[in-house]
Amino acid sequence: MSETKISNRYAQALMEQAIADNKLSIVAENMSTLSKTCKTSKDLRNALMNPVINTQQKESALLGIFSGFDTLALNFIKLICKKNRENILEDIADAFLSIYRASQGIEKVTVQSAAPINEQDQQSIKQFVKQKTGAREIELHTEINPSVIGGLVIKFGDNLLDTSISAKLRKLKKELNIA
Repeated sequence: MSETKISNRYAQALMEQAIADNKLSIVAENMSTLSKTCKTSKDLRNALMNPVINTQQKESALLGIFSGFDTLALNFIKLICKKNRENILEDIADAFLSIYRASQGIEKVTVQSAAPINEQDQQSIKQFVKQKTGAREIELHTEINPSVIGGLVIKFGDNLLDTSISAKLRKLKKELNIA
């Protein structure tokens, strides 16, 4: 079975238990923190992937790092370690967050720009995405990417709206057959 399927199954099981325990929002916050921590800490990712480090050490480290988590999330981390799936813990957290967003009508939007985007433009982007998707809420993430040169690259769901100058230059090069 693929790791994606496994991650989705664990995420769905956690979602169902969080709903049953009336802890959905707190577990979502915990999974968001876990995901962000794994993404920003190369050492943690490497430790979770390292077969030389035994499962008990990984579990102990995870429980120490995330000691402020809700009991349900901590028990879930213990279960993941017991099943030797700690190497896909970040994937499980991401899958949970995707399921959570879908259930709550939240659309995750990533916007790349060459310079910071002001509040008014952020609101316009949120409104645009709400109209396109019918989402109730927008979770907007902005990234500064100098290679965009100007304009925006907006990603949401399976959609990509690239109004960047770099994209226009690539298109122009292609039309003019310039290498």
